[in-house]
Amino acid sequence: MELNLMNREELTAFYQGEMVVDFPHAELKPLAAMLRLMDLGRYDPLLVTERGEAVGYAMLWLPESRAGALLEYLGVLRGRRNGGLGAKILELLGARYGQLFGEAEKPNSEDPSENSLRRRRIAFYERNGFRVLDYECALFGVHFNCLYRGPETDDRKVEALHRRVYAEYFSPAHMERYIQLPLAPGEAVKPAPEWVEEAFPSLAGYDESREKDAVRLIQGFWLAHSRYHQTEEEAKADLRAWTGADHKLYFITLGDITVGLLHLGSRGGKIDWLEDLFVLPEYQGRGIGSQAVRLAEAMVRQYSQSMYIEAAARNERAVRLYRRLGYDCLNTVTIRKDFPGYDYDVVREERVCGERFEIRKDKD
Repeated sequence: MELNLMNREELTAFYQGEMVVDFPHAELKPLAAMLRLMDLGRYDPLLVTERGEAVGYAMLWLPESRAGALLEYLGVLRGRRNGGLGAKILELLGARYGQLFGEAEKPNSEDPSENSLRRRRIAFYERNGFRVLDYECALFGVHFNCLYRGPETDDRKVEALHRRVYAEYFSPAHMERYIQLPLAPGEAVKPAPEWVEEAFPSLAGYDESREKDAVRLIQGFWLAHSRYHQTEEEAKADLRAWTGADHKLYFITLGDITVGLLHLGSRGGKIDWLEDLFVLPEYQGRGIGSQAVRLAEAMVRQYSQSMYIEAAARNERAVRLYRRLGYDCLNTVTIRKDFPGYDYDVVREERVCGERFEIRKDKD
């Protein structure tokens, strides 16, 4: 028996031909969400074959750390059920991912037959190496028991990994509204119609027909970051540099609206630096910048083991954002010497390699 990773076209055909039949609409994650996660490198749609014949499938959502996987859907194809294939598939998945998270609807329905089905489902997972965790969750209005198969014995650590799968995808506002993980004892489940997808940003490559848009955004970037009112010629000079050899400039779009820009650049070797990121002030606070960075990471991941970011030490908001996104390796340190006549305020002091340094900003 083999696990075969499907591509976008194969997943689309399988979803429309099999999954819409196997699952009620309310229980199906939108295909668009699966495809988007595939683009981010965080979704494994697996077709299970035996001697070249398709017998089942598994859909797994991966955390950024690749520490395990959330098993969203597990199925055996019609005509091959009740033959022990589900257990064999779980064995293969356990060997492939090491840790598996699961969610099974809690047996609290008013329908006794539905509760019996839910209990049998949980019992199946328990027979195959899963344990029921000491916390529960509610996702888009549905109450779940949480399951785990793997070496970790601390449920708090499992809970943190489990929650991270969702928190690395949805904005904080969406998490607050729809993802109750964990669900506190006695906490009411927040109603929701079904899976609710956010309006996620996309990256669109720059082309010369949109020079004016790019100039406007570059001017906005410098005004926001340095309070500098850049001339049109200065912005055009930056545009030439940001679209030159070994550089890529992208517009951040939300539907048909351009809301920011993202600039990748190479400093030797392949593109691996996030040089500049800007989201228009009226669109900030929605997680758009975080999502844009993750889209850039998905591109860079194709050819590089790392992506690098520089941030001014005084820009605490940016530093905290990048740290939340997993940038935890202190790689290089830029040290500056200010000459007499520069008027500044000291934001704070830091020690690096045992030496004291000041974090400064222009005096207001």
